[in-house]
Amino acid sequence: MSLPAPPAVLPEQPALHTLRAGDRLVRFYDPGRGPWRQPRTFGPLSDLRFDHHLPPPGSATSRSVWYAATSLLGALSESFGRLGVVDREAGRRVAVARVIAPIALLDLVGVGARSVGLTQEIAATTEYDRTQLWARAFYEQYVALHGVRWRGRQAGSICVVLNDRAGAAALALDADHDLADREVWPRIARAARRCRLRVI
Repeated sequence: MSLPAPPAVLPEQPALHTLRAGDRLVRFYDPGRGPWRQPRTFGPLSDLRFDHHLPPPGSATSRSVWYAATSLLGALSESFGRLGVVDREAGRRVAVARVIAPIALLDLVGVGARSVGLTQEIAATTEYDRTQLWARAFYEQYVALHGVRWRGRQAGSICVVLNDRAGAAALALDADHDLADREVWPRIARAARRCRLRVI
């Protein structure tokens, strides 16, 4: 069954979740595209669930996204799950960011999705053109919110995407390592094997 298109008007009181001071987010990123906190303005990309950019890609640089997860396992599975392999020498980095100011998110975890007329299909489908329609509707109608929280497709871990309304001052860096760093690689490799990813 295809994911429905969003209605013209979304419910006024969706389920919410607030990231609070001290919460941590984990993100794998390519340093060639900017530092750990660099949001992506180019989009929508064809395989990213909640890109709320206006098509065609690159036409709305005022809109940006910053994807992360609340655990190492979640960030790893979402970043590398489709590839099926984690290469320690690929030049990728892992950052742990600490929330220092409240971040208000639309909550699509569990029954939260039902508050906007959805089911967990929004988190599992690969109809990314449809999920991006919903992302644009969320952004345009819930103007006080800073992003979306959902349960990732690859491992069922909690994921978040922050939009351009989430100020950079809301996050501080706790750690930032190259994947090959001996301080973090053993943990990354263990998490990758738990996710049944090949490690090279």
